[in-house]
Amino acid sequence: MENLFARIRRLGFVVVIGVCLIIYAGLGFVYLQQGAKQADLEKQIDKTMLIVSKPLPSIEELQAKYDDANLALAPVAIPDALQIVVDIARESGVDVDPANGKFHIPPPSGPQEKKMGESTYHILSLSGIRVKGNHDSVMSFISDLDSGKTMETIVLNKVEIRQIEIGLEEEVAARRAEFREVSAAVIEMMANNGLTEVPNPINYDGGTATNDMTAFTDNTTTVAEKGYTGTGTPKNGYVLYEHDQISTDNSTEFETVSYVTMPTTQYYYTCGTSGTVRQFDGPDVATATEYLSSEKVDMETIANLNVVLYTKPGG
Repeated sequence: MENLFARIRRLGFVVVIGVCLIIYAGLGFVYLQQGAKQADLEKQIDKTMLIVSKPLPSIEELQAKYDDANLALAPVAIPDALQIVVDIARESGVDVDPANGKFHIPPPSGPQEKKMGESTYHILSLSGIRVKGNHDSVMSFISDLDSGKTMETIVLNKVEIRQIEIGLEEEVAARRAEFREVSAAVIEMMANNGLTEVPNPINYDGGTATNDMTAFTDNTTTVAEKGYTGTGTPKNGYVLYEHDQISTDNSTEFETVSYVTMPTTQYYYTCGTSGTVRQFDGPDVATATEYLSSEKVDMETIANLNVVLYTKPGG
């Protein structure tokens, strides 16, 4: 019997130890879970403190914003609303002169009343606005209306955009054609002579443009510098009209080629070392008009749009 009691006591001791270990492990697991939850809670508290720590707007600031909103929603007469849109177009670079037909706003009907939430608004629809011009000006006008940059209560609710070709006047078309011919001739001349740069070009920095294609682009590079080793007398330079071109297969030979059809052009030109050509209406680049376009046609952007102006009656 004593042995039995001794075994029971030993077994009881083991059971107590086991229960203690289980309780300890459970408490440790709960502690670990609480530690992770506590870390998450501390992060949330830190984020909340960043928001709470920011100073709230003062009464004066809130009042100023309220006043600005009321001012923006102040009633606007139809002529004034039309003038606002016209001014936005003008500031964007659009030609708003009625005689030129680039900008048009059909007369709108009176404002309509609409209840939104607890407030009542007057809505003035300006439909069928038509604007024509270069792409940047038209898009600047549309962007202003869409963003509310000039007037926050104007809403752009419809826009259609397309591009058309514009016919050129005969003089403009001829000038641009000459510009393209000279530019293409320079590229061809450089390629045929293996040039990545024009050695001594008639450059803009020199202050003088030329219409002499027997001297343009470079009339100073010597035949030796061009690589000629023969006994003939080729002309110096890399020019566009009657250019003495050294043979790439035999440096003792040359041939005379013309990259343009005329020795003298109507307009005047300079050339950069990279082959970039610039066109002017006279030889003195400081006083001459420079022409930047050489395209065969011009493109015009046309936009048709509707906008809505929101105001509050009684402002």
